[in-house]
Amino acid sequence: MTRSTVKQMLAAACAILAVQCGGSGTGPTTGQSTASIQIASTPQTIVYAVCPQSHCGPLAGQLEIEATLTLRESAGVAATVNHLVLTIRRRSDNAAIAANDFVGTSAPIRLGASGSTPVPIAMHFDATAAEPNMKIVVAFDATDANGHQITASTEVEIRAP
Repeated sequence: MTRSTVKQMLAAACAILAVQCGGSGTGPTTGQSTASIQIASTPQTIVYAVCPQSHCGPLAGQLEIEATLTLRESAGVAATVNHLVLTIRRRSDNAAIAANDFVGTSAPIRLGASGSTPVPIAMHFDATAAEPNMKIVVAFDATDANGHQITASTEVEIRAP
């Protein structure tokens, strides 16, 4: 086999592999709008409380936060939230004392174009790690109907009772 023949065979093999393995892929739709997602918390400032046995079972010394996050799409483009990660952090040293991905192990959250959906949350954490002024960092990643990836985060205040 000549070098020229090998190059031609290699080029043909690469072309076949690209087609078979989805080499052309589908990316974001050029020129199309991107979804815009906002997150709001009710209440706006979350007050932690002793975690009741009905929520924390036999775990002693636990505190709990409860709230409803509202995810709202405002650009008229539907989106699917693939991850909604919540991390409770102390303000004094930014240490993470609890974290959970509310979507990662369940079905994604679907947001209709210009729609909203409430997401009830409840998280517990060790009382010895708490301090009077903390925050919950809410981060998400989503894919809109036009193929755009969207990531954002926000913070919600957590206070002692």
